[in-house]
Amino acid sequence: FWTVWYHRCLREAVVSTQSTGHYYITNNLRSCIKTSETMSINVKVGFLGAGNMCQAIASGMIASGTMTPQNIMASARTEVGLGKVKDMQISGTLSNCQVVKECSVIFLAVKPHILPGVLKEVAGEVTEDKLLISVVNCTTNKQIEDYVGKKVPVMRTLPNTPVKVRSGVVVAYPGSYCTDQHTALCKSLMEPLGLFSILPSEGLIDVASGLCGSSPAFLFLMVDAMADAGVRMGIPRAVATSLAAQTMQGSAKMVLESSEHPIQLANNVCSPGGTTIEGVYRLNRAGFKGTVMDAVIGSIEKTQGKEMRYNY
Repeated sequence: FWTVWYHRCLREAVVSTQSTGHYYITNNLRSCIKTSETMSINVKVGFLGAGNMCQAIASGMIASGTMTPQNIMASARTEVGLGKVKDMQISGTLSNCQVVKECSVIFLAVKPHILPGVLKEVAGEVTEDKLLISVVNCTTNKQIEDYVGKKVPVMRTLPNTPVKVRSGVVVAYPGSYCTDQHTALCKSLMEPLGLFSILPSEGLIDVASGLCGSSPAFLFLMVDAMADAGVRMGIPRAVATSLAAQTMQGSAKMVLESSEHPIQLANNVCSPGGTTIEGVYRLNRAGFKGTVMDAVIGSIEKTQGKEMRYNY
């Protein structure tokens, strides 16, 4: 029940910021789910940056069969930074320019403050037949195009970390020089990682950052809180964590596959005077829904660079 309720709160946090059709993100989830079999793509993919997001995306691609480790390359500033990707049998290098030279699709996977310097470094190697896929937060397609100084196709994306286990969310928006073929290539690479959606405007990626990018942390905290409750009442820690995580996974699947609104799914669990409605009462008394909405909206506003508002 709790995770059905939580997913409803996430949905309403986005709808509450509605000014340019934000409901698109939630209303079209089921239509974006991939159902066809994944096939290997014959293209060399490179990552500028070998951190957590590179590892998550590459792991998902390899696990899905979309890419082989031999067709993936990553760069980092130090050998230590390359350690985990080399453990995945991915080719590693300290040269960003080498990645751009050898690869047709280049993922930009560095921190936002590092990106301008990296793009200026590799600009001489970037040609218009390469596709740049950005997973860099708070950086627009236009900014990347300007840093490179060429009419290069750029696809801005926002994956979340569950792409590592092929259960993530990827939202995207094409740049000025992307063709339908570039969009299709990006989709074929990233759709096997989870739910993939092209948004109707680039600005909505900032909204999705709070809804999809930050919220896995909120969900992990909720799993931990549910497990703590189980431990307090006598269930062993490992068992309690597994039960809480599986409950969350199953509840999320019901939201995606059912035609019923999340609140109706929640109501279905609540018997008059029963145990579940007692828990709901305590959540409502503690301001659970407003707290979840505030967390999502706060993450969105932080991404948008707005001054933080604390309403406690």
